[in-house]
Amino acid sequence: MNNRKRHTRDAFSMIEMVLVVFIMGIIVAIAAPKFADAESGRKLSSAKRTLESDIQTIKLRARATGKDHLIVFYPNDEMYVVFEGLDIDREQIAFARILTDSPIGVELSRTNIGGDENIVVNAYGELEKDFSIGLLQNGTEIVASFSGTGFTRGTVTEVDTEEDVKNETATLVISGLGLDVSVNANASDVAKSLLD
Repeated sequence: MNNRKRHTRDAFSMIEMVLVVFIMGIIVAIAAPKFADAESGRKLSSAKRTLESDIQTIKLRARATGKDHLIVFYPNDEMYVVFEGLDIDREQIAFARILTDSPIGVELSRTNIGGDENIVVNAYGELEKDFSIGLLQNGTEIVASFSGTGFTRGTVTEVDTEEDVKNETATLVISGLGLDVSVNANASDVAKSLLD
């Protein structure tokens, strides 16, 4: 009989190591885009929920104040602004949201509102008509749809231009988590600082 000890391997060969690294590379190459798409999907879903929550808050605010409110969408600036009353007047800004800022980080890709890209919420908290808003991130789009009642809106007056609205002082009232804060500052700067 042969009393030689069997030789045991204590390490992997170079070929085995290269093969494992190669297989891991293939798995990562396949999985990475899926993880990126999942992140885009989460951001878009979160942005859609934020938009729906904002619209609901505006409807409740209109009922609480007994005043019509005007939601104006600015697709070129990736934002929407809410005015108390039917005047596009920087003195009447109740709320502004810039969608491209953190943590939302999506684009306002399209609306089907038409015309001046605005919707009226009446004093009863009803939306003027059905409309949808497209939100976009990394080539993926999600659409938020809203139902209106079809009432006849009052006349909307443009007191200030889009540039005035973006650059002038606005009063924002933030309500959430039991916190009520009034802030006077440039609307774009306030929205950016609040979202950071």
